[in-house]
Amino acid sequence: MSITAIFSTLSLPQTFGLALIGGFIAASVIYFFTVPNVIKDKRRRHLPPGPQGLPFIGNLLDLADSDLVRGKVQNWARQYGEIFYTKIGGTDYVWLSSPKVIKDLMDKKSAIYSSRAPMPLAQDVASAGRRQLFMPYGPQWRSLRKTSHALLNASSAIKYQPIQDYESKQMMVELLDSPEQFYQHSRRYSASVIMLVTYGYRLPSWEHPLMKKIYTVLDNLTEMTAPGAHAVDSFPSLTFLPQMLLGNWRTFGKKVFAHDSKVYMDLWENLKKEVDDGTAKNCFCKSFYENNPAKQGIDDLLAAYTCGGLVEAGAETTSTTLNNFMLAMTLFPETAKKAQEELDRVIGSERMPDFEDEKQLPYIRSMIKETLRWRAVNKFGMTHATSEDDWYEGHFIPKGTVAVLNWWAIHMDPELHENPAEYQPERYLKKSLPAADYINSNDPYERDHFTYGAGRRVCPGVHVAERSLFIGVARTLWGFNISKVKGANGDFIEPETGMVRGFLSVPKPFECEINPRSAKHAKIIRETFREAEKAGI
Repeated sequence: MSITAIFSTLSLPQTFGLALIGGFIAASVIYFFTVPNVIKDKRRRHLPPGPQGLPFIGNLLDLADSDLVRGKVQNWARQYGEIFYTKIGGTDYVWLSSPKVIKDLMDKKSAIYSSRAPMPLAQDVASAGRRQLFMPYGPQWRSLRKTSHALLNASSAIKYQPIQDYESKQMMVELLDSPEQFYQHSRRYSASVIMLVTYGYRLPSWEHPLMKKIYTVLDNLTEMTAPGAHAVDSFPSLTFLPQMLLGNWRTFGKKVFAHDSKVYMDLWENLKKEVDDGTAKNCFCKSFYENNPAKQGIDDLLAAYTCGGLVEAGAETTSTTLNNFMLAMTLFPETAKKAQEELDRVIGSERMPDFEDEKQLPYIRSMIKETLRWRAVNKFGMTHATSEDDWYEGHFIPKGTVAVLNWWAIHMDPELHENPAEYQPERYLKKSLPAADYINSNDPYERDHFTYGAGRRVCPGVHVAERSLFIGVARTLWGFNISKVKGANGDFIEPETGMVRGFLSVPKPFECEINPRSAKHAKIIRETFREAEKAGI
């Protein structure tokens, strides 16, 4: 009897049931042959311990809600230890949850812990393989990294201080004129600084047309990088299947690429024309172009994404930290008073703080460190991937594993940071050096925090970021009092403390009172910015 004849004798429910069973068997076979498992590789019996996942999807549901991830990974670190294992789809994850493990793997074994996991959507289609953020470790990544480091290292970062000085002065005036919009002022400041550093272009207002384009790119990036957001990036081996079975990922990726590449190519082509015409301002992209990237095998699209990647890395991360700082000042006003006592003692009321004052302002420096510990820049952690199989303290770590720098477990470990949920800058008063100076400490427990990452993919813009944060925080506290809003009944209103949906730790918009500390402070802020406008950048 033929298959057709057999099916003709079955009822509709029976036919549907057989089709369902057949589909399950087919999916199981595909899963078995495309996803590593203990049957094919006995070493996987020695994977680190971790929470039990579900068939096929692993721990996808555990990690699907980005707002719950940080709490779960803290609990799992307490339960399973300083290195634990999860799985998202067909991808292995190991969570490095102590300074020692970070040092042993991401630093000491950086040659094999510096890659990225395959991302068919986010990198291959939506970025045409050009986003350095997602690029696997290899000659091309090393070449781009070398260029970025040369133009963003400690000595080079000093050249960008006039930009940060000017933009922070404008931000102070904006806080005077429309304090209720502080959220946008931080974002404009951060985006304008990194745009000037990268392309030499100012963003003088939140309504600037280029601002919308940049933040649309950032929205696309945030959406793509959420763990488990797209099945094909969780199951890279399934790219051969029709895209309709995996959320039409190619169509979506092409749409993202069409938008993002146009934004970045327009910026790059305009920059090239200005350099050729002799009208370009000194900036990262000017130096990059003058060094002839084509000689290094860098085409225009890769060059455009390399420059655009700096904007991605520096805009929302810095503004997120500044807005989390404002939240901390609202929730913990006693720390603002201590900082203002220091500012009044060192600076006085006749001028705003400058970069030269940083060494005399240890409490302000500690506030920045504490903000980055208390609210690290993303909800998930810093991810690398292994380029070879590895063993660590009896645990097998397969090639292609995503190794996560689990900063939420480290930063919120009460054995490392007493009362970790509390915002206490005092914990860093003995860590008097900039964060960049602690990154390569021989003793991993000497590090102040891990928000700038570790190993060969540590944040290349750390020196620029530190200066942007210092001058923004110091001047804000010098000029303004920040407090909770009072309701109609005279009681203080507790601010919203949640985070915006997505990958980054962007605080949900919250209310706070921002008032100049005195008429004199307000006058100095306005006069200082007027002088800066006359002088220009």
